[in-house]
Amino acid sequence: MDPARITKAAVVVLALVSFAALGWRANLLGVRTVPPLGSVAAAFDATPAYPGYTWMRDGGSVSEFELATIAGPGHCGWESATFLFVGWPSGTVATDGSQSRQYIRDPRGVIQGPFLVLLERDVKLPSDAKPTGHKLGAIELFLSPSDEDRWIYVAGPSNIERWPRSDPKTLCS
Repeated sequence: MDPARITKAAVVVLALVSFAALGWRANLLGVRTVPPLGSVAAAFDATPAYPGYTWMRDGGSVSEFELATIAGPGHCGWESATFLFVGWPSGTVATDGSQSRQYIRDPRGVIQGPFLVLLERDVKLPSDAKPTGHKLGAIELFLSPSDEDRWIYVAGPSNIERWPRSDPKTLCS
């Protein structure tokens, strides 16, 4: 076999594998948020850094001041956690931090506090849960009037997660 041909094939395979890995990480074409590959875990086990994902509501994208899901800050070692900021009440475009709420998904327990213990990865929506209208591919957010001060529900094609609210907000220095 021709060594040049083998080298060319290896370069092509390496390029395809690299493209697939980067495409997954960057959520190209929404592959991490739509069936059959999409799930809450697929989308948020490796959340992009700021500005994070672009969420939709009423057919249009929303500002990060209305809703943002971003990886935790790397300089604190929190990049495996997801911070969800939602303008409050839901749908509000926050002009400052007092007009938003923070929820945290910390499946590895990298942040001090109860977030690992309080995260529930397979729950049912409460009977009074209502969609916020925010969507990320097939993933939707729900709030329940009976517990919205404590939780937000992140519903994907295969499961629903309940993320705890951080009050006061969790920040790293």
